[in-house]
Amino acid sequence: MANRKPTLYDVAIVGTGPSGCLLAHVLATAGWAVLLLEKKKLPRYKTCGGGLTQRALKLIPFDIQEVIEDQAHTTQLRVHYKTAFSQTRHLPAVHLVMRDRLDHLLARQAVAAGAALRERTRFLSLSGEPGKLTLQTTNGFFKARVIVGADGAYSRVARALNLPIHYRVMPALEAELAGPPAAHSRFAGSIHFDFGVIPGGYAWLFPKKDHLSAGILARRRPAKQLNRYFLRYLENNGLSREDGIRSMRLHPIPCRPHRRNRYADSRGLIVGDGTGLVDPVTGEGIYYALKSAHIAALALKRHLKHRQPLAHYNRMLKREIEPEVLRADILARILYGCPTISNHMLKRYGNKIGAKHMAVYLGDISYQELYNYVLSLRGFAHLLRPHNKRSRHAFRR
Repeated sequence: MANRKPTLYDVAIVGTGPSGCLLAHVLATAGWAVLLLEKKKLPRYKTCGGGLTQRALKLIPFDIQEVIEDQAHTTQLRVHYKTAFSQTRHLPAVHLVMRDRLDHLLARQAVAAGAALRERTRFLSLSGEPGKLTLQTTNGFFKARVIVGADGAYSRVARALNLPIHYRVMPALEAELAGPPAAHSRFAGSIHFDFGVIPGGYAWLFPKKDHLSAGILARRRPAKQLNRYFLRYLENNGLSREDGIRSMRLHPIPCRPHRRNRYADSRGLIVGDGTGLVDPVTGEGIYYALKSAHIAALALKRHLKHRQPLAHYNRMLKREIEPEVLRADILARILYGCPTISNHMLKRYGNKIGAKHMAVYLGDISYQELYNYVLSLRGFAHLLRPHNKRSRHAFRR
């Protein structure tokens, strides 16, 4: 089945990000005829910090070691450039990648599993009835039983399906810095999250193989103001424009999806950033993109084999991801809503808060559990407890 070239594909997936490629790989491995469409030539640059958390890595069913640029054994949370939390682990908490290389690897794995890839093919419009769809692209027409939108925020496929998907957008500015070798060695093996850099947001520094990725995000700040804060952030870290900014781009990050959102109808469904299901605390979206791909794969297999309605995907997503993201959004509003208070709390209790948040990224606890902890009397009492060996042990437990 993997070698045939059908006139009617079982599933056509628009977009070759992590969600689209992983979904194509899972379906093609199961024997379904999959078409993967990409509007650009791979590999193509993608604005992204490239932090692959441990819980995200667990969702990829094959080795990606060849695209890992660095590994963060040390995580630092700083407030006004002073360390509030620092944790060094034997095993890395976050793996650093460049998205062009990661996405290209995922696409190659999908093709190796039997998916058909069409590059430089932009999706334009959709017509036809459920099960007999026609996709118009810049390279002609393709037919498929189901369409999947993995084409990011402001998904064209979501609009073609008339899906009511609403969310807010956080502006983020990200750059690749060549930097002097001394600067790179200073940050190698560690990641930095900085608060107090911009009101209602944070900044980050991630090491890569031969450069640094740096960025800044704000939930309540106009995008046009990010550049000024970002350049000041670089200067305070001993970096500047003269260190060689390879690329600096603005990136919209979806957050706070509406509870009435629908992510599927009888013709197709949406995965990845297009759902708005992204970590609202940090803006990290790869984990939820991969998780939505696994959920979509299960829903599509049931639909194609047993004719189960695609609408079941809505219930699955709302049960397995949406509550987690909405709880995290409440935590994000607490964190960013009043920077003066939250920065003071981070300075004083950053060691405990940072350890708990790292547990989320390691996959040890969920945002739901963190939410229940933070807003419980037990959690608040623990936060105020003097920091000693006994309390550290109890906290990690």
